[in-house]
Amino acid sequence: MIRKVGFVVLGLIAYAGFLLATFPAERAFAMISDKAPNVRAAGLSGTAWSGQAKVLQIDGNNLERVRWQLKPWSVLLGQLKLDFKLDGANAAGQTQIGLRPDGGIELSDVDMRLDAAQLSALFNMPVDLAGQFDLQLESAELMGQTLQSAQGTVRWLRATVTSPVLQSLGEYVAQLSTADEGIKALVKDEGGPLQLDGTALLTPEGAYNFNGSVSVRDTQEQLLVQGVRALGRPGKDGRVPLRYSGRL
Repeated sequence: MIRKVGFVVLGLIAYAGFLLATFPAERAFAMISDKAPNVRAAGLSGTAWSGQAKVLQIDGNNLERVRWQLKPWSVLLGQLKLDFKLDGANAAGQTQIGLRPDGGIELSDVDMRLDAAQLSALFNMPVDLAGQFDLQLESAELMGQTLQSAQGTVRWLRATVTSPVLQSLGEYVAQLSTADEGIKALVKDEGGPLQLDGTALLTPEGAYNFNGSVSVRDTQEQLLVQGVRALGRPGKDGRVPLRYSGRL
């Protein structure tokens, strides 16, 4: 009897896998559109198991040339996992995405390159940025729109402010780790006209704070000198302390 039940279960799993492998991606997205109104897709091809989209729009933000490959055995462990790749002009790279029953999203082996100008527009920053952000993360976890954990490195390459003035800043790196109080980021520059270092903390509730200091290496960079002076009075070491806090 147990053996027969085992064959039945395997048969059901095989059938479910067959449905996923043959179910058109376009029909799958149509079925979930009511439950996920903030997700839209165009240029769909392939299947729910393995497919691609020319454009995937999430909360009004476009991701181009998206491909996915489902890991079917992850369903048996109570989590849907898939390999996710994109190759757009503003965002490119790959990661593994895990979708949990409680709505949590787990990322692993993140290797992404993001356009800094698009990110500054997305977060409504008071200045316009240029350059490229490189994300090399071993893991990250999202619950809703809040980042719960992260482990890895973020680099801002060819860092530049383009508005209200054009100014090259150098390159910066943030080492991310997660503790009980939240996500910690050790931030420092990797050379360039602006010297910066500090520590940032993001709590699971979305509150953040940053403590650090900044100075200008080359006093001939008059725009930078004036900008740093506007941030506060320098200490005995010539560096201006930075203190920021808020909520995402």
